[in-house]
Amino acid sequence: MGAEPEKKEMTMADLKELTVGIVESHVNTLGLVPLKELKESVHAELDGYVVKKLQPQFDSLVEKLANLPGERGRPDVGINTDSQLKGLNKYGGYDYLSNFAKDVYRADKGGMDPSPVFHKWMSDVKAYREAITIDKAAGDGQELGDPELGGYLVPPQYSLTLLEKGMENSNFINKCTKVPMQRNMIRMPFVQDFSHTSALNGAMIAYWGDEKTEKTASKIKFGRITLDLNKLFIMIYSTDELLEDSPISMEPLLTTKSSQVIGWKLDEALIRGTGAGQPKGVLDCKAIITVNKESNQVADTIVWQNLAKMYSQIHPTSMSKVSWVGSNSIFTQLMGLSMAVGTGGIPIYLPANGFSGKPFSSLLGMELQFSEHCSALGTIGDLMLIDWSEYLVGMKRGRGSGIQFATSIHLKFDYDQTAFRYVMRIDGQPWWPSKFTPKRGLATSPFVKLQSRD
Repeated sequence: MGAEPEKKEMTMADLKELTVGIVESHVNTLGLVPLKELKESVHAELDGYVVKKLQPQFDSLVEKLANLPGERGRPDVGINTDSQLKGLNKYGGYDYLSNFAKDVYRADKGGMDPSPVFHKWMSDVKAYREAITIDKAAGDGQELGDPELGGYLVPPQYSLTLLEKGMENSNFINKCTKVPMQRNMIRMPFVQDFSHTSALNGAMIAYWGDEKTEKTASKIKFGRITLDLNKLFIMIYSTDELLEDSPISMEPLLTTKSSQVIGWKLDEALIRGTGAGQPKGVLDCKAIITVNKESNQVADTIVWQNLAKMYSQIHPTSMSKVSWVGSNSIFTQLMGLSMAVGTGGIPIYLPANGFSGKPFSSLLGMELQFSEHCSALGTIGDLMLIDWSEYLVGMKRGRGSGIQFATSIHLKFDYDQTAFRYVMRIDGQPWWPSKFTPKRGLATSPFVKLQSRD
């Protein structure tokens, strides 16, 4: 007989938090889910907890969530049945995001009534918000969007589409280590093993000695990195004529252009972010190493010795994962780079789909991506070597993860334009708080940049 699982008491607030998270995960990914499957998932998550005395409240919460409208509000999906979980409709009842935007525009503009689909969607959002609210005084319900404050919840499928397309347009974020965040702030632990000059793992020391030698105790030191979600705003302007007369043609405007803006802004933050109200970029982080230029190196140049020395200061665990990031202004310098081998030489830079035989440009055999967020040739940050897996990106998950959608007819009133704004919550920073100093040899890091040559 195995030992019984540890029993833990849960408050109703704890139970609601877990239950709502499980339900939202099912609804956002699968739409309609058999209620039996939902209950099995919930019970699996709560295995080992004592919930018998809370069972009536627990059942009430699940039934309340299950009685919300189903897919596209189909009348044939009844309520109070045991066959389906009816969560928030993934598409809000809309066939196109542009139709939803048009209704939001009408809702904000006096004298224009949105469609019945919009009224039903907002009613569903209100019901869902009330069902999942744990503490109304804390304002948890407003995370889903409050029209009285000028915000509307984008239907989950469209929110996910915008976010995924934005990630695709970002050159770097998909290489980062993503951290799902249930709360607005999370602390990620790390071992303080960034210097071996006197100890390992912060304060661990091994000693040589015979059996009579007095033993000295040591311990591991830990640190924490804090991710605190920030808001990223995306603003789009559309003419009133476009909204009123041709909503379908807005689709590229709202999806393609929004996702391009998301990707562009995320890349800028990952490279140059200040860390104040936005992610902290690698360019000025404490862990990045600056490699000195060569003696008598001509201004606004890059020589192969720069590249070799940059790679030599990449931490060994990152050597197989690093990639170059540079400004397109360095292109002419790279084209002339070669390394002498005997009486000949070999090129260091290979363009994409050329002799490299790869779909990306390479430098010393490693991927090179050009970015307008890097500095101009000759200034610090024009070329960097980065292991993006050592960069943490925190993204809101579960309650409050939806993108909020707001409009304003006043911002560009004199131009007959309506402003559409999306808000997403995200944070990021390098996982390393400092460079690594070995017992002997050069300091190393997952992030290396080249000194200015101006």
